[in-house]
Amino acid sequence: MTIRSAARLLPLVLATPAVAQQAPTPTAADDHGEIVVLGTRRSAPDRAIASDLATQVLSQSSRAIEADLIRDYGARRLNDALELVSGVSRQNNLGGLRDNFAIRGFLGTPDTGAEYYVDGFLANRGFGPPRDPALVERIEVLKGPAGALFGEIDPAGRVNVVQKTPSFAPSATAALSYGSFDTARAELDATGALTGTVAARIVVAAERSDGYRDHVDLRRTVAAPSLTWAPSDATRLTYSGEWLRFATPFDRGVPALAGDTKAVPYDRFFGEPADGRVTSRNMRQQLTLSQRFGADWTLNGGVAWRHGRLTGFSSEQSLLVAGPALRRQRRYRDFAVDDVSGRAELSGRAELLGTHHPALGLRAYSLAFDERQWRRSPTAAAPYLISVTDPVYGATTLPLLPFTDNREDRRALALYAQDMWDVTDRLTLNGGIRFDTWRQRTRNRRTGLDATISHHPLDGRVAARYRVDDHLALHASYGESYRANSSTGRTGQPFAPERGEGWEAGIAFRRPGIDAAVTYFDIDKSNILAVDPVDANFLAPVGELRSRGVELDASANLPGGLRLVGNYAWVHARVDDARFPSARVLNVPEHQANVFLSAPITRAFRASGGATYQSRRAAAIDGSGLALPAFLRARAAVEVDLSDRFSVRGEVDNLFDETYADSSYSPLWILPAPPRSVRVTLTVRS
Repeated sequence: MTIRSAARLLPLVLATPAVAQQAPTPTAADDHGEIVVLGTRRSAPDRAIASDLATQVLSQSSRAIEADLIRDYGARRLNDALELVSGVSRQNNLGGLRDNFAIRGFLGTPDTGAEYYVDGFLANRGFGPPRDPALVERIEVLKGPAGALFGEIDPAGRVNVVQKTPSFAPSATAALSYGSFDTARAELDATGALTGTVAARIVVAAERSDGYRDHVDLRRTVAAPSLTWAPSDATRLTYSGEWLRFATPFDRGVPALAGDTKAVPYDRFFGEPADGRVTSRNMRQQLTLSQRFGADWTLNGGVAWRHGRLTGFSSEQSLLVAGPALRRQRRYRDFAVDDVSGRAELSGRAELLGTHHPALGLRAYSLAFDERQWRRSPTAAAPYLISVTDPVYGATTLPLLPFTDNREDRRALALYAQDMWDVTDRLTLNGGIRFDTWRQRTRNRRTGLDATISHHPLDGRVAARYRVDDHLALHASYGESYRANSSTGRTGQPFAPERGEGWEAGIAFRRPGIDAAVTYFDIDKSNILAVDPVDANFLAPVGELRSRGVELDASANLPGGLRLVGNYAWVHARVDDARFPSARVLNVPEHQANVFLSAPITRAFRASGGATYQSRRAAAIDGSGLALPAFLRARAAVEVDLSDRFSVRGEVDNLFDETYADSSYSPLWILPAPPRSVRVTLTVRS
């Protein structure tokens, strides 16, 4: 799908008859005080694709970011939206080809990044392209020790992206946008009933951009059809499909010079334009079921299959030499993944010495991950050189050599049980256990090494919440988790899984239209993968990482339509392993804050603005002490309703043109953040 073809769909939206619909209102919390909703929830959450009740109730620091707030904030990638929640920091994005973040100081591996869920299924096991904002209904950021139920996540929490599903009320929306760096985008979202029991939805989007860095453009297309069959109020069966293509040149950013991470202009590219784009393709097929049995019991479950492929050449800076100039390493990547997941949970309600909310469930998956990579490292005789101050492209290098040729097969099954017990109308207790059994086989087809490991961990979590009164609640929780590691080390052996445990305690305050929470957390994690200090071409496990900190989240929906969202986090994350020259954790600021305000000026005119602050962050863990300077980035937007169907929105990101780094991997790979950018969007609604 191209921008031009997407634009041709606009007449279909205009031809769709307008339908009188009830205006959406923020969903009222249930008697437990459901997860805090940031934005306007248009429908009750589908438990087949959203988080479970106990996780939401017992983690008062969790937040759900709704689609309207994501749009108002101007989020273009998943990382943008996550700024609205405390304690989330950006990480290395694999040359621009993935979403990556750290929660409470815990990050994924340097190769695969942070894992996240889509509709309750792990969505980027192995690898996955960036999520497209057109598909998102809400983003759940579920913090705290939820490992007893969800297992393969960092002990700090998880992110679940809930995608759009069909509605029986017909509606259609189309949007065309254009902005800085010749960025053009088109979206179409249409839904409605096909029969009295079947509804459909189609979301398509296409984007192209020349990019803010020389020779680093972008092409992205996505199509996501879905069908829902609801023969009764008790049964809901939903199919969701996704075909996504994301293509961009592989970009490692710029090097630091003499300890200065801003010395090189932000737009300078040190790859080779002739390498072309690296392309990431992703196909997902998903079927979910929600079946209610009477008034108290529900079965939620589903299956999902994902196939992904990532291919392309890259030229990546390898060594800074006199000149200054860069020796470069050339690579070709060919990654493929097939991931089949299934899950089922029976949950209900029973009365015995209070009210119990028990849940029994199982999760299983089968992963096949092929990782092939060819490389040619530079030498003094064949340096594959490029100047830092005056880059000239077109250099050649020797033919690539096989470097990695691994096949990983993993099978896993998890069984869990939990009970959330309302002891009184003020005191709620929760306990859960989870048993996992999994087997991982890694074959190195280049060396012939074949290694198999298996683990059978038993983890648990406990939590409590006490409502002091109708507005104030105290909460505490403890939990354990594990996460399987992919890839192999320099010896060719697979890695043991990550293990984690942590606790949190806090206080939450709620009044109509106002939510606030303060949480202290203390989390330990072992067997984390980082760059091997002996050979930087490989990964190695870190002994232990400990993170502790304080988070503050607040939101308010005030009279007159004024909406305020703010957060602050102090995170002290440190590595405890003498083999590594630095105890700092990459890209994790000790202090960070965000504030966003939107307000209607008149019935037809709205304005919004906000700012994000981050303190100094470690830019390398090589012992050099290199750091990314603190920054303050501002954004602003205005939107005007031209009629009941048409609106136009103008927005500016990085309003004051702050120069800063988005993230870093090493002193040679620092990704500059975009300069000031402007975007104008025309939206048409049926």
